[in-house]
Amino acid sequence: MFAQCQRFNDVNVHAGAIVGWQQIYDQMSAGSAHTELVHLTAERFQVFREVLDKRVVQHGAAPKGRLCLAMPVGGSSANVFQGTTIGGADVTVLHSGQEFFVHSTEGMDLLAVSVDAARLGLLAEREFTAPELRKLNRCTRLNVSPQFLCGIRKQLQSIVSAVVQGDELLESQIEDLLLECTLVLLEQVCEPGSRRSGNVAVSAYLVRQAHQMAMEFLDEPLSILQICDHLDVSRSTLQRSFLSVTGLRPVAYLRLVRLNAVRQRLQQTRADEFTIARVAYDLGFSHLGHFSGAYRHLFDEAPSHTHRAQ
Repeated sequence: MFAQCQRFNDVNVHAGAIVGWQQIYDQMSAGSAHTELVHLTAERFQVFREVLDKRVVQHGAAPKGRLCLAMPVGGSSANVFQGTTIGGADVTVLHSGQEFFVHSTEGMDLLAVSVDAARLGLLAEREFTAPELRKLNRCTRLNVSPQFLCGIRKQLQSIVSAVVQGDELLESQIEDLLLECTLVLLEQVCEPGSRRSGNVAVSAYLVRQAHQMAMEFLDEPLSILQICDHLDVSRSTLQRSFLSVTGLRPVAYLRLVRLNAVRQRLQQTRADEFTIARVAYDLGFSHLGHFSGAYRHLFDEAPSHTHRAQ
């Protein structure tokens, strides 16, 4: 896995730097090009953001074995994808090896993610009904609310930024986060009313089991998709269960569980035995600044003010 931020003065050299894509970029407006590419690339996933200051025709084929989603960033102008104008809240979809033809305007700012199609397919079979899967397999564009899309973009960009800044994230963790984001976006294709309502007893059982699993794997936190695999439920079922029982999404709830575990371990150990940074890292918090902010928000005190054993 590697992450890079690169700048180019040739749009086709820029295109060639995006690993795994068979594509050509033709510059269609005059002047020296100035482009930027920030990308995170691994064996089974990729996230990249590209900014082009020239009008460009992009043509080629998506990577085989991947599902690819692309979304505009900020106020970038509308582009034409496969003969259709793409608006600011549209997400384009490219399936494995699918050819594409895009007319991008000057100032194009695009964020794209690709994930392993086979693994996504297995998760989707648990997540969606057969008619929904057929619809998804034909889908080339998702139209979502600007607010919703903004939230997804922030999640994707935060993943890339964390790796670029040197945060120690496992490839498996990143892959699961990207698969979750992809599933959330694909849900937008399906009718909102098609999801089954949950049983309170079942929901409470799933939350309890997830809580126990989180406690068993405090030193290497499980992703939501890993928990779903263990419990043999879909991501949306787990999400609904947590919201109905706790009022929180699973990620937020399980982060609070780990913060409480940090506090309890701090209270049970001496400062000269285990530093705050060591305890936080051992319990899955790799970014000390983010951890300290979350700890202070939850307990209304800094970790350094928590009473330690004597």
